[in-house]
Amino acid sequence: MSESNFSPSNSTNAIEIDFDRLEEVSLGEVELKGELLAALLEVIRLNLDAIKQAEAVNDYSTVAKCAHQLKGAAANVGVSSLQAIATELERQAKAENLSNAADLLIALESQRLGVQSYLSHKFP
Repeated sequence: MSESNFSPSNSTNAIEIDFDRLEEVSLGEVELKGELLAALLEVIRLNLDAIKQAEAVNDYSTVAKCAHQLKGAAANVGVSSLQAIATELERQAKAENLSNAADLLIALESQRLGVQSYLSHKFP
């Protein structure tokens, strides 16, 4: 599985998936791949909500913690584009500088939509 990108109809939702990693963690089971990606969507949703609330009050610690959770969840299933964005948000939160947080939140939301689109197309 050498695909490296999935570009849904809205290219701003482009996600990069390491299909070898997804294959590895799902043990090659198609149904499990869908379940893992669905679980990732829930992790994204919960952490995005928490990040938005924390960012509004400059709660750097919570933003960093939630970004770290997103980074780990994305890495576990091989969604490298989401992992990269979460890594940058975590870095900025640890530096107590959220001046680019709004753009990163938009990018995270775009990733959520991309994963959701991929899931609905590949695992209907």
